[in-house]
Amino acid sequence: MGDNNSGKSYLMSLLWGIRNLGGELLYADETMEITETYGRLRCWVKKQIETAREQGVHTVLASEIGDELQSVLQERINQNRDKFVKAIFNSSDVEIEELQIELTGLAGVSLDFIVREYGRNMGVAITNTGNDGVELALSEKERATGILEEKTGRYFVNTLMALVLDSHGGFNREIYFPAARTGFMLTKDIINKVSRRTTFNVAAEQETMVPFVRPINQFLDVINDLTFDGESNEDFKEIVQYLENGMADGTVEMSALPNKEAMYVPNGKTSGMPLRITSAVVTELSPLILILKYKRYVDALFYEEPEMCLHPQLQQKMGRVLCKMVNAGVQMNVTTHSDIILQHVNNMIRLSGREDREEICHQLGYMARDLLSPQKVKVYQLKAVAGGKTKVEELNCGENGFAVPTFNDALDRIMDEAYVIQE
Repeated sequence: MGDNNSGKSYLMSLLWGIRNLGGELLYADETMEITETYGRLRCWVKKQIETAREQGVHTVLASEIGDELQSVLQERINQNRDKFVKAIFNSSDVEIEELQIELTGLAGVSLDFIVREYGRNMGVAITNTGNDGVELALSEKERATGILEEKTGRYFVNTLMALVLDSHGGFNREIYFPAARTGFMLTKDIINKVSRRTTFNVAAEQETMVPFVRPINQFLDVINDLTFDGESNEDFKEIVQYLENGMADGTVEMSALPNKEAMYVPNGKTSGMPLRITSAVVTELSPLILILKYKRYVDALFYEEPEMCLHPQLQQKMGRVLCKMVNAGVQMNVTTHSDIILQHVNNMIRLSGREDREEICHQLGYMARDLLSPQKVKVYQLKAVAGGKTKVEELNCGENGFAVPTFNDALDRIMDEAYVIQE
């Protein structure tokens, strides 16, 4: 939440970058200076691997080495910050003075160190218990030359950072939805064509191409690569049905043609039409519909202004979609100027705490997966202040949800003017 030009999009892009590019650019740097803290962390990793060699599997809490993890992480951030920001925005014009990531909740993160023998070879793995991990294969020669200590020490410190921060990258399961979705959906084929021509054709003079920021490039890649690979995600089917029947008044499909053109089929029709001749509501909703319909795994969405082009009635329905997405296990990171969406979120938080919620849900047509517990929601207000800076403030959740001063102040001003003008 916040004023225009208060830095919401920049902050959202930065958060997207930490989750998608952090492992590659922040803490997986093979040239990192071996500091005293880093040395202690590497020795700790080696010790856990040696224990795993004896036991097969060795489980330990990440909090055991929390201080060292925090220190090494900040050292690497300080060294790689400028490169990281440039990679996100594809430009040297965006700078940040300082970046800090605070590790919290390490007591709840357990790590499995696993050593497996494969004949004369060996595999060493670290996994975030029950989730993803990385395995490093070592040949007989590598084991004999003592490279185990050096190779696993540096390699698994990087792995440990990625697992603790839950940042693996490369899977396109955490997707950025830019505010200009309609424009990108209508021009994605032209963008791809121009990109191919620029990349593969040799010309005497070629116009310099100004790149999009990295999150937008990811959005275009994900949309272009959508394929229906096997069974769809059952958790998303009901949300897609609600979006199509309750908001778009028709279905959105990806054609089987080579260019994978998105087509809109209005309710009651049998043939589709290209998005370029549909309403703005359809073009705004189509990326979300297509991703939920054709992409089986979605871990997080970074969604800019989901209220774009939506009538107030549909803004409330979008608020309902966001709640459903959270309850389907998708982390929703949302920027919005919509007090209607926020009010719907507040209503679902309040309703979740009422003893008569089942009766009210039946009366209003809500289901359990429409409700939100306050523990699942955090709201931050961004406010532009003097000197081109932005103040970021976490808002407290009360019994009736969140009160956003920037929204309330604007509504109060317009109501005060209405009383003066219409009396």
